[in-house]
Amino acid sequence: MKPFNIFIALSIVIIFGGFFFFKDSFKTVKSNPSPTISPELLMDRMSYLDYSKSNQVLSKKYGKTVLFFAATTWCQTCSALDKEIKMRLRDIPLDVTILKVDYDNDREMKTKYGVTQQHTLVVLDKDGNELKRWIGGNFDLMLNELKEI
Repeated sequence: MKPFNIFIALSIVIIFGGFFFFKDSFKTVKSNPSPTISPELLMDRMSYLDYSKSNQVLSKKYGKTVLFFAATTWCQTCSALDKEIKMRLRDIPLDVTILKVDYDNDREMKTKYGVTQQHTLVVLDKDGNELKRWIGGNFDLMLNELKEI
């Protein structure tokens, strides 16, 4: 058999073999569309977000306490807390939303709440009134401070 014919024969075997092996991937699946998640349920699951006015408005709308976390990329303690928050999302109380604020670039938030250094945490009630603030600390300190409110 000539090399070209062997190549053609192997190609046909590979194509049909691949089709047979992956045939389930080509089927059209008809199923019920995925259920719609209510905004309320979505907000319950959204406990750590980047700061935006819309995220703050949603938190307020659903009566959640907001914890502003003024962080920078160059601050080692900010980075450590950011990492710990992401690892322990399930430990954040459901009635709290942590909004991570870019300390270097979000001047409006810094001015409005008088934040003068990174790693400042400010707790606001659902109406935007400051309840408490502190600078620094790890995740457990943050949880303890939230419990005292």
